[in-house]
Amino acid sequence: MRKIKVLEVNNIDLPGRVFNGYNMIRDLSTKNLSIKQAVIYKQSNNNDVIKIIKTSEEMHLYEKLVDFENNVSIHNLLSITSPLLVRLKQYKEADIIHFHMFHNTKLSIPSLIQISKEKKVIVTLHDPWFFTGRCVHFYDCNKWKNGCNNCNNLNNLFIFSEDNCNNLWNIKKETLKKSNIDFIVSSQWMMDLYKESPIFSNNNNVHLISFGIDLEKYKDNNNKDEIREKFNIKNNDIVLFLRSQSEFKGTEFVVKALKNLNTIHSITILTCGEKGLLDSLKNKYNVIDLGDIKENEVIDAMNVCDMFIMPSKAESFGMMAVEAMACSRPVIIFNNTAMPSVTFAPECGVEVKNKDYIDLMEKIKFLIENSEERIRRGKLGREYCEKNYSYDKYNQNLKNLYTKIYNRKNKTIKYHKNINKKAYNTYLEKINNYIQTGQIDTTFCYSSPDYIDIINKVNERLFIKYIKYSYKNRIRRILKKSKMICKIHNKIKGR
Repeated sequence: MRKIKVLEVNNIDLPGRVFNGYNMIRDLSTKNLSIKQAVIYKQSNNNDVIKIIKTSEEMHLYEKLVDFENNVSIHNLLSITSPLLVRLKQYKEADIIHFHMFHNTKLSIPSLIQISKEKKVIVTLHDPWFFTGRCVHFYDCNKWKNGCNNCNNLNNLFIFSEDNCNNLWNIKKETLKKSNIDFIVSSQWMMDLYKESPIFSNNNNVHLISFGIDLEKYKDNNNKDEIREKFNIKNNDIVLFLRSQSEFKGTEFVVKALKNLNTIHSITILTCGEKGLLDSLKNKYNVIDLGDIKENEVIDAMNVCDMFIMPSKAESFGMMAVEAMACSRPVIIFNNTAMPSVTFAPECGVEVKNKDYIDLMEKIKFLIENSEERIRRGKLGREYCEKNYSYDKYNQNLKNLYTKIYNRKNKTIKYHKNINKKAYNTYLEKINNYIQTGQIDTTFCYSSPDYIDIINKVNERLFIKYIKYSYKNRIRRILKKSKMICKIHNKIKGR
């Protein structure tokens, strides 16, 4: 069997390395499988990680296009990342292209049509962004089910000044209709969203592969006393651990719940992430903000705590909850998003009514006052992790999927391009003007039926034009420098 070559594509290599493609280079490569990674920002020294953007001129255009998209309230349409990617030697050699965090890499959505014709393509849906016109997390909004019309919140991640969400929703739907792509989801909740989304109505190639963790690292180390001394926690304190964050993690509900909590037990609240969000509780509890911590400190915190609190408002998997379960700690979660299915609530995870801080307070108090229940749920969590969240199992599932997709014949998708030349030239002119002068014309027309083709052509033309321009400038600089050297050389020789 010929070795299968896979190129993992992400915006960065080391942060999120377990699931963004970087660790796969080491953990999945075999005599039958070769893994490389392509990224925008490279932090490692790994030769199998390739930079997509290699020159300052390319980075300049990348940044200009990102600014332009932000200013006209669009994203992941105008891109230098996609044209650069398909020119990489490693792309041309690859059998499978596996995309991670597509929106962060600023790839062009319409480019998936051509890429999926040239290669077998996998996209891991790390969050619900592909289901919506703009949002990474849609919270309580259900407009993603019928077109993202009249968006009520343009101010969360990927801020828009005007509502183009329906247009972008339709572009995603039309792109996927004309593409041949396999999708990976990590939780049953994400699988249910996928099946409900009209954007994916023409695609049945979806695979549920739960993320895995190293169960030899994440386990009950039975060294509580040592860690308590390290973090300066009293021996008799009940320790609550949570990730403190002002955006997604529901920290404000934890604060309200703990303000209303009455118990005879002495409590220490241990946090990682943002500091200071629980300062209002310091007169009632011992609050220790660890800030941004490394993996070994996360494991220590999981081992020293008596429970892990994760009432997230938005979560497509919930890795820290799984890490707590692996360390035999009970987990408290809201009954929304992916968390109930991931923690096997209510049998294992302790389920709380969504955004109900009184119910959250009561569940925290219940676990504080019932040590046997904490131990029972902790042991059950470890059992579920050994059965469902092994890192080896995750890697094997990926290997099996790569082999399956490599051996499968692609479906033929009929797709005829019919470019409106006038509209194409108008788009190109506007963007070129912005790159050269910084002047923005926000009068974009999304109604054109061949808008997707126009964007693909514009990206290609922008790339070729700009790189040729940059190349000519480099040649001029080299010639100018060489002439200067000749003059100096002649003066030294007295000519």
